[in-house]
Amino acid sequence: MAVVDGVRRSAASFMDQHRRQPVLMGAVLFLAGIMCGYRFGVWPVAAGGAAACGLLLAWVRGPLGRNGLAALGILLLGWAVAAKDLGGRRDEASRFGERPPRQTFVCRVGPDVVVKPMRGNSAKFTFRGERLRTEDGAFACRRLPVEVNWFGARAADPASVPGPGEMWRLTGSAKIKKGRDGLPTLIVNTGEDRSEKLSATDPSSWLARIAAARRQAVGRVTVGIENWGVVPSLNQAMLLGCRSEIPPEMRRVFANSGTIHVFAISGLNIALVAGLLVVLVSAAGVARPYWALGVAPLLVFYTLASGAQPSAVRACLMAIIYFAAPLFGRKPSGIVALSATALIVYACAPSMVYNIGCTLSFAVMGGLVVFCRPFCMAGRRLCRLDRLEQVARMSEQAGSPAAGVRVRWTMAGVRFLIDSVAVSLAAWLASLPLTAYYFARFTPGGFFANLVISPCAFLVMVAGSLGLVTSFVSDWIASVFNHAAGFFTVIMIRTAEMTAGCGWANFRIARWEPWMVWIWFGALAAWAAWLNVRRPSDGLAWLDGVEGMK
Repeated sequence: MAVVDGVRRSAASFMDQHRRQPVLMGAVLFLAGIMCGYRFGVWPVAAGGAAACGLLLAWVRGPLGRNGLAALGILLLGWAVAAKDLGGRRDEASRFGERPPRQTFVCRVGPDVVVKPMRGNSAKFTFRGERLRTEDGAFACRRLPVEVNWFGARAADPASVPGPGEMWRLTGSAKIKKGRDGLPTLIVNTGEDRSEKLSATDPSSWLARIAAARRQAVGRVTVGIENWGVVPSLNQAMLLGCRSEIPPEMRRVFANSGTIHVFAISGLNIALVAGLLVVLVSAAGVARPYWALGVAPLLVFYTLASGAQPSAVRACLMAIIYFAAPLFGRKPSGIVALSATALIVYACAPSMVYNIGCTLSFAVMGGLVVFCRPFCMAGRRLCRLDRLEQVARMSEQAGSPAAGVRVRWTMAGVRFLIDSVAVSLAAWLASLPLTAYYFARFTPGGFFANLVISPCAFLVMVAGSLGLVTSFVSDWIASVFNHAAGFFTVIMIRTAEMTAGCGWANFRIARWEPWMVWIWFGALAAWAAWLNVRRPSDGLAWLDGVEGMK
């Protein structure tokens, strides 16, 4: 009977959550519609159905009918967006299939160029081709994504290799390739002897300005530690997103230890930078409703300076939505911010629903939002921190302030350990099924390694940021902070090497089936509903404590 009552309360809480936060339900329905659109197509029918639902909303009365029509309309709208994108891709792929594979193209280089070292002095430069068309103008890509593989010398003059925003003429073979998601993509293979730069990036454009600022920052975050071996390249990757500078063997070590995520400018990095910015604007006396006015511009600048990677853009957008809520008289909510971000991202690029990085990013952030705070509270109850607080007060009242200080330092250490375990466990639970599905790997070592590496990554971010800022004043001061950042990076390297060396830390398993992934996330959703019944919480409520630092 108790079980039935618990299930009933969980279901009631789940429905109440949807009524109070319709953005969450809208994101779920829109996502479901996108998946149906890519599966079945027929966008005119879906678009007509969505328009009909919108018209009927003006005539139907009663909350049940209106809510049902709104839900169906959102579902069909997502269906129409995805089906139209699918139709456009298939049409352009069909037209390109009628042409010979070897062509001469003209395109603009996308905002991110990934460099992969190859044998000898060669390298592969991969970038997204924007506004791609054949030189004769007979074919142009508007919906079909274009990936260009440009082969050249690794140590070539930077001016002779593709750079963001430049226009290039490329001659090479091209083919339509279907990815794991079944969606067509145009792949172009070319090289330095078959290409020509048509125009450089406009120096006044934001791409050129950001690239220049990034190049300058790369030198500043390594002042004083230039001879520390692999450490400078790792610091550049963590602070500025320069992942191509990481040596392949070191990349493999962090991948095998399940901690490679610290080098992606994504949710973790944006959250750390947002936390630092919140401390700064709060210390400056800015009231909480206006935090967004100070945090948002700086957060956007950091996101652009770090390369504007998709995962970073999503995390930045979510942080801005969260901090901007008080400006509109709304209570900040991690769930609402995550749902609104998903709606915006998938409405602009519905194919991202099949992107591995995007899926992992939203899954991990969702796990942190839903489970981080309940895990922290459970850990504090388990370690009885409330009793330690009483002991500290009694020591102070008994005339022994030194004993009270020792107890409070012990509490701070235990609280830090509990919070680290909670973050690592929440992220690991959310990413485990996707890692098993996409990569057929199980990485239990990542949970334990993150207990050391995640806090060290935070300290690297803090020390590295201070080194970057102080480098404009004094190289000596910047060197001190950079040495501190390098010290924590060395700890990260040793931890990753120890974890990767353990046989149980990372091993292959049978690839999970989709139904296994859905069951896992269904169980997590039920657990989250149960936790919400026991104690409603917001996974980003840790920001409330920042006001006490003013």
